[in-house]
Amino acid sequence: MKTSAQNYHPLSVLFHWCAAALVVVSLVSIHVGMRLPSADQTRIVLINTHVFSGVMVFLLNLIRLSIFSTFGTPVPDGHDFHQVHAARFMHVILYGSIGFLACSGTILTVAYAAGQVILGVKIPLILTASAMGMIRDLHGLVSTAFLLFMFVHATGSIAMHYFGKRSTLQKMSVKTELAGYITAPETEKNYLRLDVQSGQSRS
Repeated sequence: MKTSAQNYHPLSVLFHWCAAALVVVSLVSIHVGMRLPSADQTRIVLINTHVFSGVMVFLLNLIRLSIFSTFGTPVPDGHDFHQVHAARFMHVILYGSIGFLACSGTILTVAYAAGQVILGVKIPLILTASAMGMIRDLHGLVSTAFLLFMFVHATGSIAMHYFGKRSTLQKMSVKTELAGYITAPETEKNYLRLDVQSGQSRS
C-alpha cells in the first residue's frame, strides 16, 4: 500500500496547471481552425496545434499518474466516505476521458494522413470513411463530456474549499520553491519526496 501524501508534489501541481492550459489551447485551436476554409494554411496550423496540445495533455497526465502510483497522492477532500469516493470517481472519469481522447485522436490523425509519405514511410489506410465518421463523432461526444466533467471537477473543488472549509485549492497552488526543490530538495516538507525511496520513512 502506498502512503498518502498530505499535499500534491510541486511537479504534479505544475503538470496539472500546464495540462489545464493545454486543454484550453486544444479546445480553442480546433474550434477556430474548423471554421476556416480547408485551403487556409492557418487551419492546418491550428489543427496541428490541437493534435500536439492533446498529446501533451495525455503525456503530462501519464507522468502525474506515475508519480501518484509510486509516491502516493493526497486523499480527496470530503466530509464523509461518499464525498471522498465521489471525488475519486470523478478523477477516474477525467483520466479515462483523456486516455480515450488521446487514442481516438491519434487514430483519426493517422487516418487523415493516409497516403502521405512521412519520414519515407507511406501512411496506410486504416479506416473506412464510415469508421472515421463514427470515431470522429465519438471523439467529439467524449470531448464535450470531458468539458462537463472538468466543470463539475472545478466547481466541486471551489465549493469544497470555500463552503466545505477545506484546503482544496491550497493543495493545487503553484509553489515558488519548485525550482529550488528540484535542485536542492529540502528535508522537511508535507508532501512525499521524489528523492526518498518507496518504503523509507519521511521526516
